[in-house]
Amino acid sequence: MQRTCADSKSELPTSSEQFSNLEEEELDVPDREALPVPDAILEVQQENFYVNRQHLAMQSPYFRALFFGCGLESSRNRVVIKGVNLDHFRTLMEYIGRSSLTLDRDNVLGILETADFLQLEQARLLCCKFLERELHLSNCLGMMAYAWQLGCLQLHKAARQVALTHFSALITNNDFLSLSKDSVADLLASDELTIMKDDLVLEAALRWVSFDSKREEHFLELIELVRPECLSVQFITELLSCMKSSDPRAKLICILNEHFPDSWSVGRSQPRTRGRETLFVLGGPHDQDTQALYQFHPLSGRWQSCAPLERKNLTQYSVAAVGDSVIVTGGYVRDVLWFSVDWVLIYNCVNQRWTEGPGLQKSRHSHCSVGLGNVLYVIGGSMDESLVNDVERLILGSEDWVSVSPMIRAVERAAAAALGSSLYVACGLDENGEAYGGVQRYLIEQDQWDVVSYSPFPRYDLVATELNGALYFFGGYALRLDVDTDEWTLLEEDCLEKKFFSGCTTVWDRYIWSAKRRATEHFQTWCCWTLT
Repeated sequence: MQRTCADSKSELPTSSEQFSNLEEEELDVPDREALPVPDAILEVQQENFYVNRQHLAMQSPYFRALFFGCGLESSRNRVVIKGVNLDHFRTLMEYIGRSSLTLDRDNVLGILETADFLQLEQARLLCCKFLERELHLSNCLGMMAYAWQLGCLQLHKAARQVALTHFSALITNNDFLSLSKDSVADLLASDELTIMKDDLVLEAALRWVSFDSKREEHFLELIELVRPECLSVQFITELLSCMKSSDPRAKLICILNEHFPDSWSVGRSQPRTRGRETLFVLGGPHDQDTQALYQFHPLSGRWQSCAPLERKNLTQYSVAAVGDSVIVTGGYVRDVLWFSVDWVLIYNCVNQRWTEGPGLQKSRHSHCSVGLGNVLYVIGGSMDESLVNDVERLILGSEDWVSVSPMIRAVERAAAAALGSSLYVACGLDENGEAYGGVQRYLIEQDQWDVVSYSPFPRYDLVATELNGALYFFGGYALRLDVDTDEWTLLEEDCLEKKFFSGCTTVWDRYIWSAKRRATEHFQTWCCWTLT
């Protein structure tokens, strides 16, 4: 019976009307209880795959249209699929049956393209995440173009981020010279270019245009993307000295000299955002009168001493960066006895002074704090009596903390990080003093918590950070979590194995760790980054 377009809009049938027409022996599969009963045959390169129409239709719009659309295939028991690789198709059919996709460097591209053709979105996502983990300086530009062609936007974003971070090394790469004009312009215009001076931007434009004389028509357009205030005098002097030499850039420099870009003479351009990223490290022996605060400038590689935190006998506090401020919350302090405090101490990076902020609703220590936008979240930890799962938030500049939904599981000494518009709290010690393995997520817009994954190595005293859309956890082991696919990857780095740290962050898309923990340590150190 042939279905009409109206039929295709109805609910999927629980069993196929064509099932009885198939030969019984063809449908005899070994485990009928584990798999849906086959009611159709897909043929790829003369190999038969026994499938259930409804099951496949639920996995993919392609199969939904194939089996329950208006085409002739919807009325046939056997459908021939052309234009796909047999091995890759077989792998994807096995994935649909057992929800496990075996990927390696040899098959991932073929499986991705086949999954894209068959509109198997989850398999496609797994392939993209695999490729994200394989990104490197040597393949990021090629992966950018490949991901854009397939419409894999997150993979394209991750590859582009690697290119922006390692731009100084990429401009000498042949892959860079092969980029399209639009791709080059996209990189040169980015506010996230990790460069010290715009000398590299001008040099990149000169190299790309010089590679092919036909590109000269794009030169002035690309030069508009250079921020002249960020050029060094030395570099400009070197360029001017090339004007009458045999340097292949000489002709372009003459063009620049004769056609000075209008944008270069209009106001002052802002330095790129990455150039304003700085790292703060706070800590010191808790029995001293002050704890030191240092600022690291990635552009110059210089450390700067800042106003210290004047609190004696304060430990087990939490630190986060919010806007232009470094904020210390809570902690454990000793007078005669040890007790929790509700202190909020704010270091303003602009006026370089410490001030007191509004106190927490609940005194706590060994908790987490995360800044997102201009909002600070304080999560979990321990009071003097017991653990708490309470969560508070403070909008920077306001006078009151506001309670939000509590965590599902109360933990202390956990790791926390922000990813997108959500907060993640990983592992920690639970109310029984045991290591908890769950990764709890707070959906800010919904004001709701859930548990999205479980660590293969439950730990406490971890540190966490985010990079290119994935979460990274360090402490005993170095782990990456791809939240979208719930995949954990063990990072095999000798320098990180069996080591614990007091702080971790990313600056210029590079991990920074501070103060390796020791069993007899009396030095409390945290690190965070902010934009100044």
